[in-house]
Amino acid sequence: MRLNFRNSLYLTTAGLIAAVLLVFDWIRVSIGLEDPVLNGFHSLFTVVAFALLYAAVRLFRNKKSAKPLEILRKLVAYGFFATALISTWGIFLSQKGEGTDKYVPSNIMQLLATTVFAFAIAFFVIILLTTVSDIIYIKPERKVRRRFELFVGFAILASFLSIFGRSGIMGTLRDIAFGIAAFIAVLHIVSMNWIVFLSRKDKYKSLVHTLVLMALFGYSFASTGPTDAAGGVLNFYSPPMAELAQIVFLFLAIYFSFAFVVTIFHIPTSGVFEKKKRELDSYQNLSKVITNVMDTSEVLNNTVAVVGAVTQANKVWIELRYEGDSPGEEEYKVSATHRTSQYELSAFNFNDVRNSVRKDKRVIIQDTDEFQQFNLRGFPARSLLAVPLIAHDDFIGMLYAAHEMPYAFDDEEISTVSAFADTAAVAIQNSLLFTKSLENERLQHELRIAHEMQLKLLPTSLPGSDKFVTDFLSFPAFEVGGDYIDYSRIDDTKFAFVVGDVSGKGTSAAFYMAYIKGVFQSLSASAKSPLEFMMAANEAVQSTLQKNFFITLIYATLDGATGEVSVVRAGHTPAVLVSPSDADGRRCRLIRPAGAGLGLEQSDDFGRHLCEEKFVLDHDDMLVFYTDGVTDQRNPSGEEFGEERFYGLLKELGGGTPTEVKGGIIRALAEFSQGTDAVDDTTVLVLKWR
Repeated sequence: MRLNFRNSLYLTTAGLIAAVLLVFDWIRVSIGLEDPVLNGFHSLFTVVAFALLYAAVRLFRNKKSAKPLEILRKLVAYGFFATALISTWGIFLSQKGEGTDKYVPSNIMQLLATTVFAFAIAFFVIILLTTVSDIIYIKPERKVRRRFELFVGFAILASFLSIFGRSGIMGTLRDIAFGIAAFIAVLHIVSMNWIVFLSRKDKYKSLVHTLVLMALFGYSFASTGPTDAAGGVLNFYSPPMAELAQIVFLFLAIYFSFAFVVTIFHIPTSGVFEKKKRELDSYQNLSKVITNVMDTSEVLNNTVAVVGAVTQANKVWIELRYEGDSPGEEEYKVSATHRTSQYELSAFNFNDVRNSVRKDKRVIIQDTDEFQQFNLRGFPARSLLAVPLIAHDDFIGMLYAAHEMPYAFDDEEISTVSAFADTAAVAIQNSLLFTKSLENERLQHELRIAHEMQLKLLPTSLPGSDKFVTDFLSFPAFEVGGDYIDYSRIDDTKFAFVVGDVSGKGTSAAFYMAYIKGVFQSLSASAKSPLEFMMAANEAVQSTLQKNFFITLIYATLDGATGEVSVVRAGHTPAVLVSPSDADGRRCRLIRPAGAGLGLEQSDDFGRHLCEEKFVLDHDDMLVFYTDGVTDQRNPSGEEFGEERFYGLLKELGGGTPTEVKGGIIRALAEFSQGTDAVDDTTVLVLKWR
């Protein structure tokens, strides 16, 4: 409520009119003036004052919507005040003038009290009329608003016509307007939508309120007639105001009489309405779950709780379907329960129910004997409803609702649960996909970290001198890989180089690759020969490697002063020695001493198969170590790059520096693959003797 210029203007003008009318009434009473024209103008000005007061009240009123019971409580309070005013002050003021049966004030104080009484009644009439409109306008149709406005219009018309008296043609018109207003009041019986939406408890409260209002306004209507005490006071001051009060009190008495009766008839339907309201609230809760919640367990628990609240089922649970270990195999797991437990449900086999649901879309069991048909003898319920959870044509599980009463599920509840299942299936699938997405994101993050860590395990560069230069390339097929390349300085002139490949790919291979680095760094400095190094390495990894893993390795030492090379090989691809030929070309010789992969054989057997090959590098010789990721690279047609193509490429590039050779290999693989993903990790080490 607020006071502004318009409110102040309306109230001030109404007050001035009331003051002028008070002076006029004092003169009229003092000299006994009874002029019909002047009285008509007096009544007209009271109508103007009433209209200004009505406009001010409308501006003062809070537009915030209220609940029906709150409005009824306000009407009861206003009704008590109005009735008390009519039954006390109105009767106290009433007295007949000498020689007449009409009310006539005897002094200025009584006249002042009459004016205050009349405007107080006018104020309450306005408050009651605007307040009852709030309850009429709850969920109204357009015709309801028009009907109420039409009632107000005819009420004002009847009030205005009362200026001309109750006899003659004007009196007849006034009676017609009054009758139409009363008829429209009766028509409001069909527009009491606010009663429908009350709960059972609120309907009982409404009965009490409407009964009280019916009595209050019936009494007020009966007490404001022309021959009644309070009515005589009002008619003295303003016949239109008295007429309008009568019409409004009659309307309110009729309206709340019918409201009392309508409420009685709606009480039996309260259960249906409350059930619908419960379903609507459940739909809203489920919608919030779908839009705001991505935790699978929370979605599942909310779903079974919602179904339990709507159907009043004694047990509700959800089974989710999972792919089994074998192709085509599937498993079902109870993922959420309401008023039951996984332990209780584990005693029963629901395979027949699931199969029937997959075939017939749903299963409805409404009697104990029917449980035997699905091999559920002894199940602690007498009704069972099972519906599928299907999202985007994907069967993801089952929703069950069980009740201890037979024939507990009617068509409406079955339809409701089916609708819940459709909505819940989407929510569950979304949450599962979201969870999977988070897991994938976490794994990708961990793989990125592992990739960065693995890069740190590789050397940033290889050694060189005025006698030899080196370079290398190494990149995994995935974020991490199992290829390994490294070097170690044994003494001032001697170096050890190693290239390895762990069977398999991904994180497991990367773990063993890191392990091999530790083995190499610890053994290369202490081993007296490549053979001793490889024997010790095999012994180190035997107790660590899983049965389905092995490691291929090629290990070489280089004397940087003489160019002498010693090579041992544990099942790895051969080293390639590219040397100048007599015809200014290049020739390749494969260095492939015998040896099995690390971890495949015990130390004694491993040592018997292991051989060492020695040779000395000449000017412009190039020694290349590589993993099979190079030769296994495929093109879009599925053709492999192959050993012959690789060796031919090395002949072509053999005259260049190691860096140039590395670049040529990268370009050749890229041109050959044409964007096809690598199938294995790729590593190449190039050593050139000057």
